[in-house]
Amino acid sequence: MNETDYFTYLADNALCEALGCTALSTGYTRIPPGSAYPPARHPDDHHFKWEKGRTLQAYQFALISEGRGKLQSAPDPGLVHEVKAGDIILMFPGVWHRFAPDPDTGWVESWIECRGPAFDKVLDIGVLSLETPIWHADDQDAQVFTLIHRLAREDALAHQPTLSTLGLQLLARLCQLRDVAGQGHVRLVEQARRALMEKSGETAVLDTIARNLGVSYSTLRRLFREHTGVSLKQYQTDVRIRRACELLRNSDRSIKAIAGYLGYSSPFHFSAQFRKSTGLAPSEWRTKNRSNLGRLNADHLPTN
Repeated sequence: MNETDYFTYLADNALCEALGCTALSTGYTRIPPGSAYPPARHPDDHHFKWEKGRTLQAYQFALISEGRGKLQSAPDPGLVHEVKAGDIILMFPGVWHRFAPDPDTGWVESWIECRGPAFDKVLDIGVLSLETPIWHADDQDAQVFTLIHRLAREDALAHQPTLSTLGLQLLARLCQLRDVAGQGHVRLVEQARRALMEKSGETAVLDTIARNLGVSYSTLRRLFREHTGVSLKQYQTDVRIRRACELLRNSDRSIKAIAGYLGYSSPFHFSAQFRKSTGLAPSEWRTKNRSNLGRLNADHLPTN
């Protein structure tokens, strides 16, 4: 990469907004040891003094590729985060922060500033955290910054949509690193959901599903509620009731046969749970929905 200092600021862009992210600034600066920081050459809303810090109106990724320094930011401004070569700092909109290189080493910083609903949504669902504003970059992250700088130096305005998608790429990289455990939990819950749909007629299936997924029943029950908002048993009931509705509407099986097929201990138990879920007894639901289906079909018969 051509190691010439530069920075560029960009305005809002309708196409970038449609993409879910707008790149607002990029830059590259080498801060030699013992130099004043930050350099007094940025707009007022980006420049700051160490004593006061600053607050941005957008998200900003800053890669520190050489040197070391420190960062302080809300919600715990008294905590000093050590920043080392290869770290990426994420600043959040409306969140006070300040950072600076170690006078003994200086540092090299690269940044891209973005705004958009993709960032806001990721923050809302908890993948990003104000308490952990630093992660360590790898070669792929560094390559993204290299491409950002090449495009920005060529023509930042013309390349603004691409720069915006590169901001999204950094966001995706961070989310992937931060939510490895969470994604594993999501996959586990989705596997449990599929298993419940496939095994709707089996009794005592919940313990078996947990065992097959390699977790305890209590762990699966907790994760399932956290990610779906309902209990395992309630989801199993919902699956069975939906399947019962399909059978009542589309087959001539008796209520007793459907109850046995779905794993209920008795037709009475099945009927009680079905009425609780739908407000109707199985036979009443079948009569009503088959008659409605008949009227619907009649309405679509060709006329002479």
